[in-house]
Amino acid sequence: MPDKHEVTRGIARIGGRVVAGLVVLAVAAGVVTAAIALPWPTLEVPPASAIVAPTPSEQQRVCPGPVLALAEDSSQAQAATSVGRASSIFDAWSETSGSVDVTRSEIDAVDNLSSDTTEVPEEYTVPAPDGATVAPLVAGSQSQILATETLTGLAVAACTEAASDTWLVGGSTDVGRSSLVLLSNPTTVLATVTLTVYGETGVVDAPGASGILVQPGEQRIISLAGLAPNLISPIVNVQATGGQVAATLQQSSIRGIEPGGVDLIGATGVPALEQTIAGLNVTIAAAAEQSADPDAIPSVRLMAVGDTPATVQVGVTSAAGTAAGSSTQVELEPGIATQVPFPDLAVGSYSVQVTSDEPVVAAARTSTVGTAGRDFAWYPSSSEIEGDFLVSVAAGPSPTLHLVNMAATDVDMVATPNTGETLRITVAAGARADLAVAPSVNYVVTGGESTVASVGYVGDGQLASFTLNPAGPLAEAIRVYLH
Repeated sequence: MPDKHEVTRGIARIGGRVVAGLVVLAVAAGVVTAAIALPWPTLEVPPASAIVAPTPSEQQRVCPGPVLALAEDSSQAQAATSVGRASSIFDAWSETSGSVDVTRSEIDAVDNLSSDTTEVPEEYTVPAPDGATVAPLVAGSQSQILATETLTGLAVAACTEAASDTWLVGGSTDVGRSSLVLLSNPTTVLATVTLTVYGETGVVDAPGASGILVQPGEQRIISLAGLAPNLISPIVNVQATGGQVAATLQQSSIRGIEPGGVDLIGATGVPALEQTIAGLNVTIAAAAEQSADPDAIPSVRLMAVGDTPATVQVGVTSAAGTAAGSSTQVELEPGIATQVPFPDLAVGSYSVQVTSDEPVVAAARTSTVGTAGRDFAWYPSSSEIEGDFLVSVAAGPSPTLHLVNMAATDVDMVATPNTGETLRITVAAGARADLAVAPSVNYVVTGGESTVASVGYVGDGQLASFTLNPAGPLAEAIRVYLH
């Protein structure tokens, strides 16, 4: 049996070992804690990539073609026929090579019963110049003067780029008014189109508005009254899958037995919190004339896109750059088209600014009367053009280039025509200006930074307008990641 001294020494040895172990654990824990607290070294290797700038591809524009009439053939009440012939102008320009060759071809208007095959929409194709790194500037427009028992006035439209999503703000299917949706497919792929129609009470249940097939190289003509009759303020959203379509809305009206005008309405600006209408021409100021014809009152058609109500401010600016009266605030319920009148505008040229807390679409309307009869025009909003642009001014009375400078600095803009005198104008920051241009002339406009622009026409009993928009992204530089 061990004596008590040996037991005491054993306990001491064991206790010492435990204490030493605890000290080692404490030191180790401190080291780990310190290692966690200190920043760890990192090694970042970015993935291999390269910026590739593709060669700009060819561009296509479609002119909607001549004005159409329904029910010329009583056995085919919904069929359309051409009335006269539209005159078009088109140009393409490159800063490296100057004028660019353009190829014209015809779009097959399969719903048009006219036997004259020259009365068809036109498609223009513009190839990118060899070695070009920037796409050429492209522009085109068409015009037509009508003077028949049922159609009178001036109809002008831009030749536009096909898109998969387009908003048409304008038209009416109320009594005495006719509206047609023109869908042209310049691509090589079948387009399946859905039309969503909105009105003053909301979205319209329109059987037959979906699954509309537009073959490559064809135009389809859809009567809006056949989809949504008795609408005072329609707004149409055109959505295409597969191929893309160039969409235009034709409206005509008749007051009793007197024709009330005709217009071709292009796409409005995409839904946004801000919309700008560069030019709005008011030719009627007499209260008696406005009360005799409610359509004579200048107005702006608006709609909040989405599911949320919108608070909208609408302001009008005169040619002198001053506000034409106080701005108007309206509350918009989503999906409901709303007309905002401006009965007190004097004769003159204006721009319209729309500001909203939710995305909206917008277009304005005015009318005129003269010895040649009555007419009206729609003025859609349009997108900002960055830098230089090209304007093709179709034939028509007193064309004017309306400019709104969206930049923060003043700009000196120069319009160089393919024939005639060069035009110059200074546009202050945030202001508007008008530039009288010549009909049937192409202009290269330089000096602008961010510009909203349109071309307006005013004549005796004639009124029309078309907007200018930037080209779609043809060949933007992209980053390619390598494996």
